[in-house]
Amino acid sequence: MNQQQKAEYDKLVDTLIARDEERAYRITDRIFWIMIENTHPSNLGDFIEPDPNNPEGTRNTERGRELFEELEEFVRNTI
Repeated sequence: MNQQQKAEYDKLVDTLIARDEERAYRITDRIFWIMIENTHPSNLGDFIEPDPNNPEGTRNTERGRELFEELEEFVRNTI
């Protein structure tokens, strides 16, 4: 394999890894929000809270971030 072929191969590998990372994130995000949408309102505060930087948005609490990261790790290892 010459240098140009190696560079093309490395670029392809990077592209495939990035695609899988994006796919894993999208799948995780959907699973997370399905869970949030089906959580009793009295428990939502365990996972999300109002975002002070975006008055119309939310952000994950520490527990929400931990859940998202655990889901994302599972999805990455599954796809």
